[in-house]
Amino acid sequence: MKKLFKKFAAIGMAAMMIMAMGVTAFAAEGDKTTLTTNLYKDGEYDPENPDDNLSMGDGAVQDTEYIDNGDGTYTVIFKFAESFSAMGFSGYLKDVAVDLDNDGDFDSDDAEQYQLIYGENNESAVVGLEFTSNTIPTINTTYNVEFTINVWIMPIGAEGDLVVLPGVTE
Repeated sequence: MKKLFKKFAAIGMAAMMIMAMGVTAFAAEGDKTTLTTNLYKDGEYDPENPDDNLSMGDGAVQDTEYIDNGDGTYTVIFKFAESFSAMGFSGYLKDVAVDLDNDGDFDSDDAEQYQLIYGENNESAVVGLEFTSNTIPTINTTYNVEFTINVWIMPIGAEGDLVVLPGVTE
């Protein structure tokens, strides 16, 4: 009986070792992950139809990166294009605010938590938004944002949702 038990235990251990070879290890400090992200009209994201209801400013959204800080926090960076096409005109994001505390407004409590990054060729264009989070952005994580697009000579203000979608791009 003991021999049979030992054989089953050995087979079980070997099977676990083989299965473990396919499991990705937890992210280490400093690891960076890049995720697909879209900008939707405020409250209009439909996971069943992710190509519907995109905001006019979606052309500026490139992706979202998060970096494991190793202390239970993550640096989250939304990346935006310095220039994009909207309504047949060239435009750029002039301003972006995010409601990080989810209280429904874009106030100084939020603004103190993030940093805007501006373009090299157009110092008025917002090309990034960076903040520290206690949670990893995962599929369908939604951030309520308020933004201004400068299209041609006309600034357009809007509110929308930056949504992390399925798909790691790096």
